[in-house]
Amino acid sequence: MTDLIFLLLVFFVLATTMIKTNNIVQLTLPTSASQDGDPSVVSLSVNADDSEDGFVYAVQNDLYDNINEANAALRTIYRERMAAKEGYESLYLSLHCDEKAVSYGAFVGVLDMINEVNGALKMETANTVEQPYRIVLATKEAK
Repeated sequence: MTDLIFLLLVFFVLATTMIKTNNIVQLTLPTSASQDGDPSVVSLSVNADDSEDGFVYAVQNDLYDNINEANAALRTIYRERMAAKEGYESLYLSLHCDEKAVSYGAFVGVLDMINEVNGALKMETANTVEQPYRIVLATKEAK
């Protein structure tokens, strides 16, 4: 049995060293000169801070001291993007929370705020949009 394992090992070692680099699949990956990213994605980051509610909210890298200002910013961004008629009815909201500094209660508060924004925007659009913001969660350290 040991001889068989040794022979298999020698076979695989020799077989892998004889692979030619010409057989490797050549891929041409797309590149982009734009730094804007996908316009259908809106970023919301929550970090601990010394503000009035203990957190600072960054919507598209603009800082807000309380959740009401972030709420208004999300509504404004949605209205602006829909007015531009860029071909989509829902935006993706990338939610980043620092898992060590942001409490579970604050995280749920942010989710409630997003649901409130969705409800208000749904009313503004006369229920033609099912969900204005679709949430993508990222709970690692927010930047």
